[in-house]
Amino acid sequence: MRLRRFIHITGIVQGVGFRPFVYQLAIRHQLAGSVINDSEGVKIDVQGKLEQLDVFISDLTLQAPPLSRIDQVAVWPRPLHQVTSFCIKQSKGRALTSVCLSPDQGVCKECRADIADSASRYYRYPFTNCTHCGPRYTIVEALPYDRAVTGMRSFSLCQPCQQAYQNPLDRRYHAQPISCEHCGPSVRYVSGSGEVLAHQALAIDRTAKTLQRGGIVAIKGLGGFHLACDASNRDAVVRLRQIKRRQRKPFAVMVADGDVARQLVQGEAKEWDMLHSQASPIVLMKKKAVPQSYLAANVAPSVPYLGVILPYTPLHVLLLEHLDQAIVLTSANGSSMPIATEYDEVYDQFDGLIDGVLDHNRPIVQACDDSVVHFAGGKRRVLRMARGYAPYSQAGNGSEWPILAMGAQQKAAIGLSLAQQWILSPFIGDIDDLDTQHRYLDVIRHFESLYQVEPAQIICDRHPGYVSTQYAIERQQLASQAITLHQVQHHHAHVLAVMAEHKINQTVLGFAFDGTGWGDDGTVWGGEVLLSSSQHFERVFHLRPFRLLGGDRAIKSPARIVFAMLLECYSLNDIKRMDLAVFKRWSESKMDNLFLLWQSGNSSPYTSSMGRLIDAWASLLGLVDSVDYEGECGLLLEQAALAATGSVAMAFQLTKTNMIDWQPLLDNALSLIAASPSDLSSGTQPDTWSLLVTFLSRGLFEAIAHNIKTVAATFPTYPVVLSGGVFQNRVLLDLVYQQLSTLTNSIYCGETVPVNDGGIAAGQLWYATHEPERA
Repeated sequence: MRLRRFIHITGIVQGVGFRPFVYQLAIRHQLAGSVINDSEGVKIDVQGKLEQLDVFISDLTLQAPPLSRIDQVAVWPRPLHQVTSFCIKQSKGRALTSVCLSPDQGVCKECRADIADSASRYYRYPFTNCTHCGPRYTIVEALPYDRAVTGMRSFSLCQPCQQAYQNPLDRRYHAQPISCEHCGPSVRYVSGSGEVLAHQALAIDRTAKTLQRGGIVAIKGLGGFHLACDASNRDAVVRLRQIKRRQRKPFAVMVADGDVARQLVQGEAKEWDMLHSQASPIVLMKKKAVPQSYLAANVAPSVPYLGVILPYTPLHVLLLEHLDQAIVLTSANGSSMPIATEYDEVYDQFDGLIDGVLDHNRPIVQACDDSVVHFAGGKRRVLRMARGYAPYSQAGNGSEWPILAMGAQQKAAIGLSLAQQWILSPFIGDIDDLDTQHRYLDVIRHFESLYQVEPAQIICDRHPGYVSTQYAIERQQLASQAITLHQVQHHHAHVLAVMAEHKINQTVLGFAFDGTGWGDDGTVWGGEVLLSSSQHFERVFHLRPFRLLGGDRAIKSPARIVFAMLLECYSLNDIKRMDLAVFKRWSESKMDNLFLLWQSGNSSPYTSSMGRLIDAWASLLGLVDSVDYEGECGLLLEQAALAATGSVAMAFQLTKTNMIDWQPLLDNALSLIAASPSDLSSGTQPDTWSLLVTFLSRGLFEAIAHNIKTVAATFPTYPVVLSGGVFQNRVLLDLVYQQLSTLTNSIYCGETVPVNDGGIAAGQLWYATHEPERA
């Protein structure tokens, strides 16, 4: 018996080879009909014998292309009609756009083989790609995803490429960026003074020679430019740090393959899988002790991890073939600026500072930085969600009307909720400066244009000083039609982001530990335990507050935080008598003045931040004086904790007023410091002091983990959610999972959606797309 079926498939089904897969599957099962892309997904009109139709529909899911993600398969019967073959129809747009946009993907094994094959048309071609790899998000201008609406539309296909593009049996069928050396983009090498010196293979060779001589080169990638230098050349790294105004923050390195990476880092099997995955992120792995003549000590100083990435474009593959050593690869942007996507931006920012530019003429429609991941708590955790992982989309829990989530201020990303899915944009950056604010607004416009929507609702943070909040309010006021505006408390949104990723609809016990966030009581929160549903939360515990002396100045100079914490517990004279090394550079008058500032509270808000407590602990132990980059204190404590051969038994105290009191930890640490002189300037008892630093570092993380277990044990029926940037700390997260393994609570933490502020928009959308729970 012959039957006809109409099939609608939604998910990531465009730009991943889905139509040729359907075509080949239909031919294999001797079915007739057609398949088409439109802005609602993939639609199949197919008819044939019942048993073949059933197997065909099953195989659509079971054998789907590796880069696809099927969210829903809807099947309807239709009356038979006259059709004798199966074909692929031309894509078309519709009023409603619900298709998911695929992230960019690293070069696949087959295309690598083509690049290396002298008999291939793509031999040593730096823009080789197919339906299984290459740019997507960074080149698309509209949906459905077709070449005419990408940055490749100005490159007319040559006859062989056209044949491959039109052949459903070819791996490059409708691979929108397809091209070859005869019809596609080309590379050029431009000197630091702006003179074009070489093209194509010679340009890549010239770039390698510049790097080998100790030069710094800007290299155009998939989603933006990078600055590169020889990772073994200390002087080149010094120059790069001066250009980036980045004194100590670790750099990542690109290496040719896993064998080279194994000379630099060590890790578990799952970490190596992450490194070799097609998403090709920067993977933070434990550093090996290597000869200093190979990897310059100033690439990633004083931290336990090294960010490693493999070549993820053919251009990178060809460049690394010329080089024996790793290269530093960092985003091409000045301090607080967004990543550059055009040659003119590179020239404007780095004129006279770099030695060359490896440029190409394939347009970057949307910027997209490299993703950063690590392995913690037994799973991959994305710290910066960008190329390879973003845009991130999830089916279901959408909304009848479009909702725009503005995210936060730091690590900004925006979210969009549609009828059948919600979407999180790639990492944009900290929107403190005008250029990044322009990039932020451009991303909002781009997503609204792609999905042809005007938001009916906007969700933002409650912090009145956030640019994202100010934009949300301004947009509502200027809107031509009514837009509702809701503001979600920052730490509630952190918890909701984890709930969104894991699709948790029940009430959870959320630990929201971060650096700062606007609290409902006018203080700065950051050490919160929230009994949280999708719409409401109850603050059941929080860290004992202390002052941020001088506000942001305390964040840069955490000795101020130590001083403020001590003032909560001791008199000024008692503190002076302690003669702590952390205050060795302070005059008595400075201490007196800061005491007056603490008393008055001027520009010194109270905070319950666990992140600031960690900063203070690192300062107390002499690990940091002034903070160079966000998270530095936590990384330095990790380095010390990993070196520990033991720890000091310490514990927070839970008070009757629902505070997590840190004073017992501080008292314990001070007594041990007093018993082990720590005059760092004169080097008194360096071995004893160094050992104590490692013990106290690990002791803090163990105390935080034990406190989480203690609180969780009092709420045994609730799932535990870990959220906020503090849980990026690998040592801490591993300890928390170990501690909670003895409890009955299930435990959740961000995996693809970052636990830092990069995931806030996801939490805001989860709030907006859930109705208030009914009793």
